[in-house]
Amino acid sequence: MLKALIGIFIILGTLYASPMQRTTVILDANEAPPFFSKSMPYNGMCGEIIHEISKACDIQTEIRFKPLSRMIQDDSNNELGNPAFFMNNQDFGSIIPIAIYHMAFYHYVPEHDYSDHHIVSLSDIRDSRIGIIKGSLLEPLFFQSKGIHFETSYSQESLFKKLKLQRLDYVIAVELVGNHIISKLFESHEEDFLSFRIKENVNPIAIMLSTEQDNVDMITEKYKKGLRDIIDNGTYDKILRKYYPEKHTQHIQWFKDLEKFGRLYGTEDEQ
Repeated sequence: MLKALIGIFIILGTLYASPMQRTTVILDANEAPPFFSKSMPYNGMCGEIIHEISKACDIQTEIRFKPLSRMIQDDSNNELGNPAFFMNNQDFGSIIPIAIYHMAFYHYVPEHDYSDHHIVSLSDIRDSRIGIIKGSLLEPLFFQSKGIHFETSYSQESLFKKLKLQRLDYVIAVELVGNHIISKLFESHEEDFLSFRIKENVNPIAIMLSTEQDNVDMITEKYKKGLRDIIDNGTYDKILRKYYPEKHTQHIQWFKDLEKFGRLYGTEDEQ
């Protein structure tokens, strides 16, 4: 009888402990809706992609929000974002691109006279007042050498408010982020904001796993398989359509660019 009870307790103990053995990974991100936001369902578009990847590969993933500058300074954490911002300060066990983004110039033209407003070269913005999020400029000295200077802020919203007040001439922002802010803050003035996508500017958003992450190779392979699975079964495309409902009906170029960055960072080497 005693042995039977002990056996039952062992079985129950094993069943109780097994959920605790599920791998948990903490990823740091900065607030950048609709890509990442702690106030949005699933923490935004990329948060939803990560949620579906994690569900597919049975890894529990937690997104923790920090300012971009603090993320860059920390050289031991797992990151979410563009690897170019972090690789000079940190070595990673793996980099897994999960999405892409484009940068754009935003300009406010309240008089609706758009004819003279365009950006063809850097000379078109020389001596302009340009707002940009702090820590997001990769080559400030290059732009300074061209006579271009920036006003930085920790808040995207504050930059666009200054743009509308015409205290700034342009704001550089991630295209989808800028569109989201304008829609949220200036719904009745959306047509007064012009955007110019920076040509041939495509950037990755990636999961970057620290070399200090336990079982980094195993987690990498699981994340990679989870990403392939949600692309193959159409889940990924459904997420894209929520945020790009009109302009990206096929999303063909998106997936081509994602594959390109996968090859660049070694994600596609097994395919």
